[in-house]
Amino acid sequence: MLKKVLIVLIAVTFYLPVSAQHDSAANNSSSSHDSSSHLRISLLTCGPGEEVWETFGHTCLRIIDSTKTGRERDVIYNYGFLDSSPDNTVMHQFLSSHVRVYLGTSTFREFEYQYTQEKRSVIEQVFLLSDSEKRQVLAFLNYNLRRENKYYDYNSAYDNCSTRTLGIFTKLFGPAFVPGRAIPDGARLTFRELTDRYGPQKIQHKYWFSFGMEILFGSRPDRVVNNTEAMYLSEYLMDGMDSATIDGHLLCAPKTTLLENKIVWPDVVNEPVIILWIIAILTIAGLVIPKLKILGKIMSTFLLLLTGLVGCYLVYFWAIDAEPYWKENYNVLWALPANLVIPFFGPRVKAKYAIVALVLLAVAIIVSILKIQHIPFPEIGSVILALIFVYGIMYRNATRKNIMPEKRK
Repeated sequence: MLKKVLIVLIAVTFYLPVSAQHDSAANNSSSSHDSSSHLRISLLTCGPGEEVWETFGHTCLRIIDSTKTGRERDVIYNYGFLDSSPDNTVMHQFLSSHVRVYLGTSTFREFEYQYTQEKRSVIEQVFLLSDSEKRQVLAFLNYNLRRENKYYDYNSAYDNCSTRTLGIFTKLFGPAFVPGRAIPDGARLTFRELTDRYGPQKIQHKYWFSFGMEILFGSRPDRVVNNTEAMYLSEYLMDGMDSATIDGHLLCAPKTTLLENKIVWPDVVNEPVIILWIIAILTIAGLVIPKLKILGKIMSTFLLLLTGLVGCYLVYFWAIDAEPYWKENYNVLWALPANLVIPFFGPRVKAKYAIVALVLLAVAIIVSILKIQHIPFPEIGSVILALIFVYGIMYRNATRKNIMPEKRK
């Protein structure tokens, strides 16, 4: 259980839309704004995949140059290739909060083959640009392909494949480029709500990943986002580009489905809820039933160590220069880092600690009620309930043994 939770918490930080690669014969059936141009540029939006890092889909650009042949004719420009080496592994980058990715290219045939094998959908939107505008986009991409320009530090909400693609148009065309509606007009949706709507739990049934993500997110994801900020996810970028304009003219032709989604998401049970409630029930039963006293000691120690380890993990990523949405994380009010060591202290310290811990648990509940930060109660509710019993018994045992002496008369 402990190993599984740690793996999930680490894996959740890598929901990188890791580079796609494909290529098939160039297809010029869709007309662009300037039919005389030899360039055809389109946005490809890739659906979610079965791997954790494929959960939120992917965005890339396709450029067909009718004057070229071979591998240079139909090319995918792809933000999101991981840059790692034996001396700078992904795990090392993760622990230092600087995951290096870069812009790379592949042929559309390679891209198409990969996504066909993965059974993921691919939707294309051809840009209705003039020849000079297409040349600007191509020049921008080729400039950023240079070794000195291609690398950047990945950020799930502010610097990923979708935000980089959107940034091309805002940088090149400035106020002339107006994104369309990615979210309903007047909607007040938070980053957390947008992420949840995409379906890691509700649609894809990636319950452990969704649970780990909920714990890792701090209070900042509960801030209402604007229309442009919502385009950090590929699906919302696709919707925003669908009605985007440049100088009042539509930017994209109607969507075309290149590959249908053929993934059948398994209808599995919500393991985090079931497992955490089993742990809670065993812990409470062991603490209140005298014959299960040994079980109570084992489970309460295990629960304290588990929540303490999670708390240390959260504090670490709050403290370092990591992703903004990992900071100000009030899950540490129930996942107290000190839980990792409190089982090894004497009764007197435990009694005082129990009082403080119970107060912090109450604060955690209030924080969620006031919507300062969402706490996933379907899973964490069982843990909080079990911790109330653990701290309560911890305090009772100390007072029974007169560890806290009475005042002399």
